[in-house]
Amino acid sequence: MSDLLIALLLGTIQGLTEFLPVSSSGHLAIVQGFIGDKWLGDVLFNVSVHLGTTLAVIVFFHKDILGMIRGILPGTYQRQQGIVVMCILITTIVTGIVGISFKDSFDAMFSMPKLAAGMLLVTGFLTFFTDRIRKPEQKYGRIRIRDAVIIGAFQSLAIIPGISRSGSTIFAGVLCGMERTWAASYSFIAAIPAVIGAVILEWGGTTQPLTWLHIIGGVTAFIVGLISLQFLVWTLKKHNFFIFSVYCWLAGLTYLALSI
Repeated sequence: MSDLLIALLLGTIQGLTEFLPVSSSGHLAIVQGFIGDKWLGDVLFNVSVHLGTTLAVIVFFHKDILGMIRGILPGTYQRQQGIVVMCILITTIVTGIVGISFKDSFDAMFSMPKLAAGMLLVTGFLTFFTDRIRKPEQKYGRIRIRDAVIIGAFQSLAIIPGISRSGSTIFAGVLCGMERTWAASYSFIAAIPAVIGAVILEWGGTTQPLTWLHIIGGVTAFIVGLISLQFLVWTLKKHNFFIFSVYCWLAGLTYLALSI
């Protein structure tokens, strides 16, 4: 398989799996494990495709994001919007503390496809129990500081390949009593600062040159990511994550069986 097709394949996988609770990093690590050593540990490529899907979030949720920005400006300030923005900062800080503290360990994990497969099983359990949490729901746009800390802690775990960021943070939000669609929206918007911070950190810490393959992967992830977000909004109305649990379990067990 040519390098171009591999870049397109990995970008497509990132775009498809970033927003569904199936772990994009886990899929990338597993597929790279099959492809060969050249793609293993290519941190800059992983950063490029994550940047692509982050741009997809910004475009898709641009009205919500602009509303938050207007809500904290003088003259248009809204208390609840200010609380949401503050909580996003808290979530980001909690995630950043863990990410920076264990950066080297997390980078090494991208070269461990068996670990990613095992963590997919964990993601399966998180999505399985998301459907079974029955708590009073907070309305869309409502969040507490305690919730932001808990979501940040779960988001930091998602740095491990195989742990779905969306799956773990949506689980955490629902666990805190947030309405499901609000938990999902907060999950994606709150990830923007963390991913951009990771991009800056990784890009500044590597001497690896940016290539056209990185750009192709990122653009592909952006386009496919927009389509995936549209699909996710539709599936959220079904209130059923069980199908993603089955997928994660099958994907993880299949790779582990094939790697014996």
